[in-house]
Amino acid sequence: MPDKNYFSAIVDRIEDDLVVLEMQFGHEVVIPDIYCPQGIGDGSVLKISIDYDREATIKRKKEVQDLLKK
Repeated sequence: MPDKNYFSAIVDRIEDDLVVLEMQFGHEVVIPDIYCPQGIGDGSVLKISIDYDREATIKRKKEVQDLLKK
């Protein structure tokens, strides 16, 4: 059973400054290499977490609502 806070991705390949990650179920995600640790290469397994920033979300929604009022 996967950990609720983390999931793994496998580095499929690195193209210039982009890293192609192989995700579960055959999905691919491409991200700039600046977001990856140094020393990774084809076949490296990355542990990834995604966090919800509730405060930033609320702030952004307020900013959008303020713009729509103008």
